[in-house]
Amino acid sequence: MDSNIFSVEGKVTIVTGGGTGIGEYIARRFAEAGAPVVLASRKIENLERVRDQILKDGGKAVALQCDVRKPDDVQQVVDTTVQEFGRIDVLVNNHGASFRCNILDMTPNGWNSVVGINLTGTFLFSRAAGIVMRDQGGGCIINISSTAGLHATPLMAHYGAAKAGVINFTRSLADELAPHNIRVNCIAPGPIVTEGFLEVLRARGEVPKNLGAGLVMNRWGECDEIAYPTLFLASDAASFMTGETIVIDGGGRTNLITGE
Repeated sequence: MDSNIFSVEGKVTIVTGGGTGIGEYIARRFAEAGAPVVLASRKIENLERVRDQILKDGGKAVALQCDVRKPDDVQQVVDTTVQEFGRIDVLVNNHGASFRCNILDMTPNGWNSVVGINLTGTFLFSRAAGIVMRDQGGGCIINISSTAGLHATPLMAHYGAAKAGVINFTRSLADELAPHNIRVNCIAPGPIVTEGFLEVLRARGEVPKNLGAGLVMNRWGECDEIAYPTLFLASDAASFMTGETIVIDGGGRTNLITGE
């Protein structure tokens, strides 16, 4: 077996939401594997911390502040990536945000904010990077959705609707971009241990005593357990995969707490 088929070395990779949680781990693992990484997010201080660590470890990384809801911000990240590295091989749409709220209490602004970040941001980055990939002869887009996009989750209807849209968008985009040698796939994580999500639960007094309750594997996942499958999808080992959503949720669950 040719082990190089799993390599992402030299593949210029944009990771949105790359300053914390799953996005940070994806960015670090790609950099460790030899991929130049561009980190994009609203909070530049988080990105700079991850960038500095990657550089310290001998990798290549650039940190760029970006609001994924703003087309000009998105285009600036794409343009800067091309200026810095000459191309874009991989786009990981990992950005996301939400809050817990009853549908009847939700404001239009709250709904639009969550849908804008999770779904519209995925469209904007996919369009901008997709044009570059088309013109250079190929590439790979990986969208990070959620199991919340596959089933109902109390107090998370806005988030679930947006993440369901990401899954459907993945299939449509894959169909349209296949003639341009661009693969598009999706990962739908179940409950993953990130400090940000645990802080939300702690603030509401909702941290369950057993984080694995209802999961076949009896535990929540770790960020690396999403990062490594992302590496696989970006590699040539996944060359015949497009339009697919990989569910990574510890074997399914019956409890309805979810997060990234």
